Amino acid sequence: MASIRYFLIDPGFEDFDSHHGSVAETLIGDASSTRKTVTVLASKKLSDSVKNEKGKIIPFFTTPCYTNNLEPLPAMKENELAEKFQAELSDLFRRYNINQNDVIVLHTAFSHLFLGLAKFLSCIPMLHIPKLIVCGMFDPGIASPKCMDEAMRYCWYLKNKLSLSFLARSLPSEKLVFATSCNEYKIGYEALTSASFLIHPAINYQPSQPFSREIKGRKRLLLFVGSVKEDKGTSFILNNSEHLCKSFPNVDFVLHWNTNSPGSIEYKHAESQLRGLGSRVNNFDLLFGTLTTEQYELLFDSVQGAIASYMPNKYKYKTSGVFWDVLRRSHCNLLCSKGTWLERESNFMEERAYFFDYGDIDSMIRAIKEWEIDESSVDLKSTQYKNAICRSFSEWLLSRF
Repeated sequence: MASIRYFLIDPGFEDFDSHHGSVAETLIGDASSTRKTVTVLASKKLSDSVKNEKGKIIPFFTTPCYTNNLEPLPAMKENELAEKFQAELSDLFRRYNINQNDVIVLHTAFSHLFLGLAKFLSCIPMLHIPKLIVCGMFDPGIASPKCMDEAMRYCWYLKNKLSLSFLARSLPSEKLVFATSCNEYKIGYEALTSASFLIHPAINYQPSQPFSREIKGRKRLLLFVGSVKEDKGTSFILNNSEHLCKSFPNVDFVLHWNTNSPGSIEYKHAESQLRGLGSRVNNFDLLFGTLTTEQYELLFDSVQGAIASYMPNKYKYKTSGVFWDVLRRSHCNLLCSKGTWLERESNFMEERAYFFDYGDIDSMIRAIKEWEIDESSVDLKSTQYKNAICRSFSEWLLSRF
């Protein structure tokens, strides 16, 4: 019996310092023990840094995923990129002879990629269309804006409605799986497509060892981790790390500064600033560079709290991998900005979390004080919703067909 071929279509996979790399590597690894093969088609920007995964990660696309500072594209540019993506998909299908027995996966995309995929599939005879798994990674938008501040979300709603509704009509329903990452998004995507969306597991999920020992003594608090982006409150954390260390002498603060992250170039003096702080105080631990999956998991296993000082205007409807990394650990709490998706999702799931006003160091200090005096362990609630999220994304994906 021939193995089932999965093709991961990922134009946003431009480097290994993001969720794109971990998803690809985990999926390839998990598929190796099954009768399924995975080929990852990434951005051609990956060419200089691509790892040898036995030819399973291929730099292929020139159509970008991330455009226009993540704001909606003008209609002409949207169509131009959709047609470019359509042409590249045509080349891909010819090169690999992709057919009705194969599975196409698109886990991170914006409306111009959905539109290009829909245009391409609509030109294929129904009999030969492969199976398709599409994940709604980003805010679906809003159908009825109440103020000018919601105009951009309304624009996203229109673009997603056009592209995803077109996509849903381009292939038989039994060949299509729509999914998204949280209940808020599920409601939004189902409203704009009239199609059913599943809740898929956290895309950055990794199995972790049960935390069995009782944590005693000094607590450890993660200040910053992952890709360097200003909307994650980077400048605020850099400017206030020393003040926090001195305000909480009995807490060990941990900061990961990824010098390989493209965004780090905007902070030319950050590394020397952080190293200087590490030499002045004795409760500040630093990690530099790209973390392996194992190192990343061990980092979260070593802390009892993680701060997400994210900008509310950027994260009001934007999900966060840090939220899910904390969610599946019984010993770790989230401390995050008010007015964000992270706050709402914490409350929706009835998780013990601590909230502060973004950009207000006194408010953050109050939240840390509350966290510091609380017990370390967290009561892990087992709900159907949480169980759907806290499991292997790759196992879920590979079991769809």
